[in-house]
Amino acid sequence: MMWHSPKKTKTTLSTFTMSPIWSHMVCRPDRKAVNVQAAAQFNTIRPAVMTITKQSSCQVFCRRFFICILIIAVVVLSSIVYAIYSYASNVADVCHSKECLRSAAAFKQNMDLSVDPCDDFYSYVCGNWADDHPRPERHGAYSWYDERQTKIYRNIRTQLETNISRSDPKPVAQAKSMYKACLSEANRERYGYTAVQRYLREFDLPLTPTLLNRTKTSFRKYKFDWISSVAKIQRKLGLNVIVGFDIEQDHQDKNRNRLTLEYHYRPNELRFPAYEWSKLKTPAHNRRTAQHSSSEDTDESDNESTEDEDEDEDDDADDEDGIDISDLAESFAKIIAAINPSIDTSEMDDKMNILAEQFTEFHRSLPKPLDSEDESKPKYYTVKQLQTLTDTLIKPKKPYPVWQHYLDELFANESDAKPAIDEHLQLTPENVEFLGKLIDVVSEQPPVLIELYIWGTVASFLVEHEFNDARLEEDCAQVVHKLMGLAVSYAIADKSFLEQTKPRIEQMLADIRNEFDQMVLETDWMDAYTKYASLEKSMAMKSLIGFPEWILDVEKLEEHYRGLRISPAHHLENWVTALEFMNMGWLRSWRVKNNKVWDMDPTVVNAYNIFDRNAINIPVAIIQYPFYYLGLDALNYGALGEVLGHELTHGFDNAGRHYDKYGNEKRWWSNHTLQEYDKRARCLEDQYSSYYVQEAKAFINGTLTLGENIADNGGLREAFRAYRAYVRRNGPEEVLPGFDDFTHEQLLFISFGNQYCETVSPAVAKYLVEDEHSPSKFRVLGVLSNMPEFSEAFQCPAGSRMNPKQKCRVW
Repeated sequence: MMWHSPKKTKTTLSTFTMSPIWSHMVCRPDRKAVNVQAAAQFNTIRPAVMTITKQSSCQVFCRRFFICILIIAVVVLSSIVYAIYSYASNVADVCHSKECLRSAAAFKQNMDLSVDPCDDFYSYVCGNWADDHPRPERHGAYSWYDERQTKIYRNIRTQLETNISRSDPKPVAQAKSMYKACLSEANRERYGYTAVQRYLREFDLPLTPTLLNRTKTSFRKYKFDWISSVAKIQRKLGLNVIVGFDIEQDHQDKNRNRLTLEYHYRPNELRFPAYEWSKLKTPAHNRRTAQHSSSEDTDESDNESTEDEDEDEDDDADDEDGIDISDLAESFAKIIAAINPSIDTSEMDDKMNILAEQFTEFHRSLPKPLDSEDESKPKYYTVKQLQTLTDTLIKPKKPYPVWQHYLDELFANESDAKPAIDEHLQLTPENVEFLGKLIDVVSEQPPVLIELYIWGTVASFLVEHEFNDARLEEDCAQVVHKLMGLAVSYAIADKSFLEQTKPRIEQMLADIRNEFDQMVLETDWMDAYTKYASLEKSMAMKSLIGFPEWILDVEKLEEHYRGLRISPAHHLENWVTALEFMNMGWLRSWRVKNNKVWDMDPTVVNAYNIFDRNAINIPVAIIQYPFYYLGLDALNYGALGEVLGHELTHGFDNAGRHYDKYGNEKRWWSNHTLQEYDKRARCLEDQYSSYYVQEAKAFINGTLTLGENIADNGGLREAFRAYRAYVRRNGPEEVLPGFDDFTHEQLLFISFGNQYCETVSPAVAKYLVEDEHSPSKFRVLGVLSNMPEFSEAFQCPAGSRMNPKQKCRVW
C-alpha cells in the first residue's frame, strides 16, 4: 500500500522511470524476497531522487521570480512609454512659422500683462501699442487700419516709381505719368495758377469775387447764371454746390438705375484748403470705415490733423458749423493771392472779413435736409412735374425755372444719356420738399452772393489740389490711388490670391454664415416667417472678395479707361481730367443695366455692406496682417473673421433689416418680431450710452452708433462659433510660441482686441463721439462684456467689469 501513498506518487513515478524493477515485482513468486530486494534498491536510489527534487525547486523558484521581475519591469516600462506617448499626443506642437512668430512677438509687444483682462481687456491687449506705433504728427488718430493703409500707399508708390515699360497696360503707364506730374514742384509753380484761372473761367466764375469790385448799386444789375455754373462744376469736378445729382437703384426694379437730384449737406462739406491754407476742414478719422454700412466712398486720405491742442475749445465755435470768420477771411486772402499773383492782399483785411461774413451768412441760410432714415419710399417724377412742385413750394413768388436748365447743362456732352421729357427721376417726397426750400432760399439771394458762395467753394477746391503740400511720394501715391484706383490695383492683384487665399476666405465666410443661420434658428423671439426670410436673405447675400478678376485682363482694363488723357507735366489738369472722366462715366451709368457690384477700390483697407445690393465687399487690402495671415486660424477668425461677421450682420442691423434679400427697401418683419428686436436693441443703446469718453469729455451716443454696435456684437459671436466648428472639423491647432498658457479661444479674443489698437489725440477725441462707430476702446469692451464665452475663457468673476450681470444681445 505504501507504493500507492499519495505522498510518494511523484517519487514512485520517478523510480518507475529509472528502473525496470516493476517487471520483477510482478513476475517473481517469492514476494518477501522480492520486497526486501526492492526495498533495498529503493533505499539505494531514494537519496539521489530527493536531491534532484530540491535543486529543481530552487531553479523553478528562481526562474519564476526572475520572470515575475521581468514581467513587472516590462509592464512598468510599457506604462511609462504609453504615458509619454499619450502626453505627446495630447500636447499640440508649437507653431514656428514666420506668421506665428510675428503674431506672437507683436502681441507680446502690444500687451500690458499687468492689467487684469477681466477689468479692462482693451488696455490688457493694447496697453503698449503706442510705444511701437507712434502716431504721426499729421494724424489726429492712428490705428492698425491707418498703418496698413500707409503700407498700401508705400507699395503703390514703389510700383509708380518704376519706369514705364512696354509691358505696362496703358492705364498703368498713365498712372505712373500722373504720379510723376504730381511730384514736380517746378511744374506746379509754373502752370498752377494759370490752370486754376482757366477752370474758373470755364465755370463762368471771375478770378476774384465780384463782391470785391462792385458797388451796392451795381449789385442789383449783376447777372449770374448760377444754374449753368453749378452744372458745369458738377460735370467736371463732381462737386455738389447748391444742387447736385446721384445715381441710385430703382426701388422697384433692382436691375436698372434711376437719376435723382439732391444735395446732401454735411458740416464737413465746407471744404476749404487743408495743410497751410486753413483750419476749417473738420478733422476726419478714417478709422475702421472697414466696418461702414454705407455704399458711399470715404475719404481715404491721411487724417490731416490741424488741431491746436492748447487752443481754447470755445475759440472755434462761432456758429453751429464751427466756422471761424477770421480763419475764413485769412483763407480767402491766400486763395486770391494764389490765383492772382499780382494782387497784394496784405492790406485787404476788411474786405476779406466782408467776404467771410457774407459767405458764412449764405451758408447758414441753406436748409438742412432730413436724415435719410426719416425719408419715405421714393416716387417717380418727370422733370416737368418736379419743376411744378418746386414752383408750388416757393409761392407766392413767381416760377423759378431750374431743373431742365440744370440737366441740359449737366448732360451737355452726353446728350444720349440725358433724361427725355417723359422719363422719370426718382426722389423721395421729403427730398422734393427740401429742393423746393433750397430754391426758395437761393431765389431770395442777390446773384453776387450766390457767385461768392460758388466761387469760394470751387476756388478753394482747386487751389487745395494745386498748391498744397502733397509733394511727398506717399501723398502723390494717394492722389493717383483716388483717381485711378483700378489701374493701381492691377499692380498688386495676382492670380495666386485667387487660387490660394480667396478659397480660404470664402470657407471662413461660409462657416460664419452657417453660424449666423444657426443663431437665427435658435432665437426664441423671432416668428417662423421672419426666421425663414432672414435665412433667405443670408443665403442670397453676395460676397465680393479681393478684387474684380477682370482687371487682370489687359484688354478689359484698357477698355475701362478708354478716353482718359494724362499729361506728364500738368498735375492739376490730370486731376481734373480724371475727375471728369469718372463723373461722366457715373452720369452715363443710370442708363446701363445695374450690374455694378464693386463699389470700392481693392486697395482700400476697408469693408462694406451694400444694403440695396445685399452684398458685402472685402477688398484685398484688408486681407493682410494683422487681420489675416496670423499663423493660426484662431487668430484669423478673431480678426478678419470678425470683420466678415460684422459685415454680414449689417444686413440685419437696425438699418439693414429694412432691405430684403433682393436689396429692396420693404417691410419683411412681423410686428411681434420687430417689438422683440427693438427691445434688445434698446439694451445696446443704453449700454453704449453709459460709456464716458474721458478724452472727449462726453458720452457715446448709443442711438447713433447702434447699427455698428449690433454688427460688432453679432460679428464676433459668429466668428467665435465658426472657429469652434472649424476645430471640430479639423482638430486642435498648434500652440502660439510664448503663449503656452493661453487657450486658442483666449487667443481669438486677443486677436479681436488687437485689431482695434489705436492712439488718439485729445483734440480729435471729441469728433470720435460724433461718429457712427463707437471709439475703438469701447468697441472692444462693449462686445466682450456681452459674451459669456469671453468670461468663461478668462474666468472673469461674476460682477467684474468684463462680466457684468446684465448682458445685451440682439444676434
